[in-house]
Amino acid sequence: MAIKKCVVISCVSFETAMNVEPAVSYGADEVHLFHYVRDPTTDSGKIYDEFYSEVCSQLKDKLPKVRIIEHNKDPIYDFQLMFRDILGIINDVRNRNPDHDPDDDCYVGPDAEILINASAGTSEFSAAAIIASMMSKGVNSFTVGTREYTVKNEDIRNLYYKAGRPVGLTEHTHSPRIIPNFDIEMPDENLIRALRSYYKRSQDGKMLSASCIIQQLKDEGIWMYQAAAGERKTNMKQKETMYYQRHYLEVWIANGWIEKPQGYSKYKLTDNGLVAINTFYTN
Repeated sequence: MAIKKCVVISCVSFETAMNVEPAVSYGADEVHLFHYVRDPTTDSGKIYDEFYSEVCSQLKDKLPKVRIIEHNKDPIYDFQLMFRDILGIINDVRNRNPDHDPDDDCYVGPDAEILINASAGTSEFSAAAIIASMMSKGVNSFTVGTREYTVKNEDIRNLYYKAGRPVGLTEHTHSPRIIPNFDIEMPDENLIRALRSYYKRSQDGKMLSASCIIQQLKDEGIWMYQAAAGERKTNMKQKETMYYQRHYLEVWIANGWIEKPQGYSKYKLTDNGLVAINTFYTN
């Protein structure tokens, strides 16, 4: 069975490790690197090019078979263009021909895992990365924290202070730009509250059968099924079980909130499921 390939999308400005180390950690087979130089003849343009070249050099050294694809036409500080370009890459990967030479180890097909680095590059790229991943099935964005800085604590005042006052890397800004608004729906409240109830019950070591879960949802006032007027009461337990499976269990599975790990007989919440119950409708 072929191993699923990995595509990483990232943005290079003034960082190397922030781009290289996550790609190496994920074992990327294909890396899309955004960078932009307005005028390569200026000192600042040359510096941007040097950072990009260094990232490519380190990637090739640590991932000898990696395919690096450069994206340098659009300004990385333009949200709309970054959003469009990221979606274009996702679409390109997903529409690739699945039929290829099985001996071609370097081919990255449409079933590849796509990961977008939301920590490297500009804030506009980061925002576009997160929104694009949320709108694209099977695509995830990731963040990466800094373990060690190049600037030591004792040098901060010399570099980021002016006239004895803290300034930071930016001294003045351009006018703010509103990010275009895209509707991303909140998850259904009833599904989240029911999932939280399921999780609490599992943590308490209680039975997780359909009938037990249904009764708990009823006790908590979040069970939604009601028999239609005039509907026969016979087989009500079976109807409720079917409703639970279709309207709760199957939806939780489809959303990636629960899974049944190998060797387990019951469903467990995934990391995404835990994030969901700890983020939404917590009051």
